[in-house]
Amino acid sequence: MRLSKDSNFSFQNDLTELIISYTKSRPGELRLGEILTRDWNKPEIKYVLFGISESVGPQANFGRPGAEKAFDSFLEAFCNLQWNSKIKPGSFAYFGKISFLTSFSSIEEARCLVNELDEFILELLKPLINEGKVPIVIGGGHNNAFPLIQLVSEKFQKLSILNMDAHADCREIEGRHSGNSFSYAFQMGLLSKYGVFGLHKAYINKSTIDFLNEKTVSFEYFENYSLGRKNFKIDIQKFLNSLESTENLGIELDFDCIANFPSSAMNPIGFSISEARTYLEICSTFSRIRYYHFTEAAVIQSGDERLVGKVLSQLTYDILCEFNY
Repeated sequence: MRLSKDSNFSFQNDLTELIISYTKSRPGELRLGEILTRDWNKPEIKYVLFGISESVGPQANFGRPGAEKAFDSFLEAFCNLQWNSKIKPGSFAYFGKISFLTSFSSIEEARCLVNELDEFILELLKPLINEGKVPIVIGGGHNNAFPLIQLVSEKFQKLSILNMDAHADCREIEGRHSGNSFSYAFQMGLLSKYGVFGLHKAYINKSTIDFLNEKTVSFEYFENYSLGRKNFKIDIQKFLNSLESTENLGIELDFDCIANFPSSAMNPIGFSISEARTYLEICSTFSRIRYYHFTEAAVIQSGDERLVGKVLSQLTYDILCEFNY
């Protein structure tokens, strides 16, 4: 086990016992938990699963806890999915998971902890990014987009982000939290283009809209999709078509935008899970995806584990199988 600078976070790189405990073997079947290894640095490995079990970022943004339980819920469900011939043998592995170890008593303290987490992610994931692997980052808050952007930008210079989200996460530079990853990325000059689609108009403040317009961000409101004024699939494809062939792309999916889904800022209005799958399928046609980030899914009450786990595992399965042409 490895600890962050001030020992508030740990990294566990060997999840063997957890995977064995989750996997329910059955004669005549091959479950993903039976072939999931941590041999992420083998040349044939393309996708690497990475878990972040924390809700410090959302709480530092006045949100709710629960995102710290998303990765374990995912892993239990994922381990029991069936292998099939569309999944190339040895095409994916896991990297490990980060866990939050301590507690905090104020927003200011939480924001300091997010800084520590940023640094820890940068330290841990650098070798993986440098080897050109594609991490699928699962769990935690949207604060974790910032270190991902830093790493990929440092390696590949040019990076654009496509985000399916109810919020733009371009709040003020006021200390790190889940609501300002992209503000910080813009401040550091890390982003080539940013597209965020599905914003909830009632929850976006004026300063954020001004910021989006100032930075020429491509964005659209969910209301325009739900009321038939705009077409979500067309907008996503249009954004992808605007990228140069040499561009690198990060794919973000914030579960706050899924209707009635357990998340840090759950809302009864939003996209369906099927629309999230369609979003990922369209994105998968782009040839230079550098990471996927599934964030803000949260176990809020009893029974949420099953729904969170099944949806996260299905979307990951889609990337490995359905969209991996």
